[in-house]
Amino acid sequence: MAGKKVSIDGMADAIIRELQEYSQDVTEKMKKEVQDAGTLCKKELRVSSPKLTNSYAKGWRKKTAYEDSKEIRVQVYNATDYQLTHLLEHGHVLVSYGKVRGTVGAKPHIGPAEEKAEKQLLKRVQIIVKG
Repeated sequence: MAGKKVSIDGMADAIIRELQEYSQDVTEKMKKEVQDAGTLCKKELRVSSPKLTNSYAKGWRKKTAYEDSKEIRVQVYNATDYQLTHLLEHGHVLVSYGKVRGTVGAKPHIGPAEEKAEKQLLKRVQIIVKG
């Protein structure tokens, strides 16, 4: 709108047009940051996951679960050993032949990776909104 002359009658339309353009620009930047946060979370999980066979750590994937013109949802998941995520993150009881044989301690790795990605996303969104 800078440098363009607008009549009084066309002022409302010009303001609406500029606001829509700004909104679309902010939306695209935020979508990119959400994608980047998902990538960071996946990389962090690959580094911090327990590595008995390395299959679990290498199994982390990121995909766009949903996207439209105003919204995006990114999912980070384990494609190879998804059954282990809850057991490793929270620990579990060992049962053999119907008897409790002990417990396996928790190895938190998903929560910390999620928190790191969330903090990065919040910082970058604040920059986008302020800028």
